[in-house]
Formats: sequence, C-alpha cells, structure tokens
Amino acid sequence: MLIIGEKLNSSISSVRQFINDRDTAAIQDLALRQVAAGADYLDLNTAQGDEVVNMEWLVRTVQEVTDTPICIDSTSATAIKKGLETISGDRSKVLVNSVSLEKNRIEEVLPLVLEYQCSVIGLTLDDNGIPKTAEERMVLSESLVEILSKQNYDLTKLYIDPLVLPQAVSHTNATMFFQCLNDIKRILKVKTVSGLSNISFNSPKRKILNRHFLTLCMAFDMDAAILDPLDKKIMTSVIANDFLLGKDRFGKKFLKAFRGELLEE
Repeated sequence: MLIIGEKLNSSISSVRQFINDRDTAAIQDLALRQVAAGADYLDLNTAQGDEVVNMEWLVRTVQEVTDTPICIDSTSATAIKKGLETISGDRSKVLVNSVSLEKNRIEEVLPLVLEYQCSVIGLTLDDNGIPKTAEERMVLSESLVEILSKQNYDLTKLYIDPLVLPQAVSHTNATMFFQCLNDIKRILKVKTVSGLSNISFNSPKRKILNRHFLTLCMAFDMDAAILDPLDKKIMTSVIANDFLLGKDRFGKKFLKAFRGELLEE
C-alpha cells in the first residue's frame, strides 16, 4: 500500500498558519515526521491562501530536507504548473492530484501531466458532477484511460479515485465504492487510490470508520491511500493488512514495525 501523507494541507488551520508565517522549521518537522512514519509521498496543498506563491515556497521548503516524492494537490492548473516547475530533481516522480473529465481539467491539467510524464490521480468526475452509480463511474474511468492511452501515457502511473461519498448519506456508498475498485482493477487493470475521510463525514467515531474502510479497500486491492501517517492506529492497520494479504513476504515489515514499537492495538 502506497501511503500519501496528508498533513501538509492548508485546510488545516495550524498548517495554514505555518505557511503564512513562513515557519520553515515547523513545515520541515511535519514533513520529516510523516516520512519517518511511513509516507511514500507528501501531499502539498496550498488552496487556502495565495496558492501559487505558497506552493512554490512549500515545495522548496519540503525538498530542502527530504527527497520523498511530492504529490502536488490543487484544483488550480496554475498552482500545479508552479509546483512542477519548482520541483528539483526528476519531475516524472511527482504525483499530480488530480485530473478528471471536467473540461477545464482536461484542457489545463492534462497537458502538464503529459509534458512531465508524471503520475496522476484520475477522478471519476465530469462537468455533470460525481455519477450516482458504480456503472457510471466505470464509464468515466474507461474514458479517462482511453484519453491517456491515445496520448501514449504510461498507464502504470495512473491512479483512479472512484470518489467515495459519506456512508451517513447512503448506506450503499461504501459497497458502491468497493464495486468500483473491483471493476477498475479487473477490467482496466490500472491502480486505484482514495482518501479516507469522506466515508466518515457526519458520522461519530470517524477514525474507527476510516480504519475499517481502509481495511476493506485493501482487501479489494486498492493500491494507495491519502491518509495521516502520524495516526499510529491507521498505520498499524496498513502494516497488518499488508501482512495478512500476502504483500509482506515473511512478515518482514510487520516484524520491523513491531521491533520499532510502531504497532498500536
């Protein structure tokens, strides 16, 4: 399971303050703690504030202390472009979050992904919004794969997010999402990804729901998750699930986490 650390996001009030204050030490500490906890990518989002200027500063600040790949997270093509231009090193290692079938995303973000040949999260979303059924989301997934294939894009770099909606809104939202994961993997044979927090929106004990949702997603072979790697219980779930699903040969990672006292019951 690929872990995309979600903590460097300006929607979090403390992080927004760090960015506004140009608190280099605080940002770098948060980046390094996520890496130490197991993050494979660091998601950077500066939507709350002067997005483009802040994105440039945040990329530079994080890359001063770690070479962990960056996930540039923005609805703004301008901010994504600035982030990609600012990256030092191999830009093809960047993950862009995200492209969809919305007209402006296809016209503005997709060309950047193709130019740098970086990995990308593809959303099952178009100008009509998020489809209500798994079948409709599959149609959008197929369209996205077709568009990228015609551009000779390396589909091993594509992560499709079928966009889970809150379980509190409809008791079928989680099972619909699991069907999407299964169909995408079986038919399109590309990677899948999700954030976890949407499933528990407007529900009590959200962290419990998030952890169990993650376990089920991993059982449906989801490849990556956007989550808080500083949450020891959710990282324990990731490590234990990888072991139980046969993705941790001889339990080497599980035993290493045990010896490092990283597992929490």
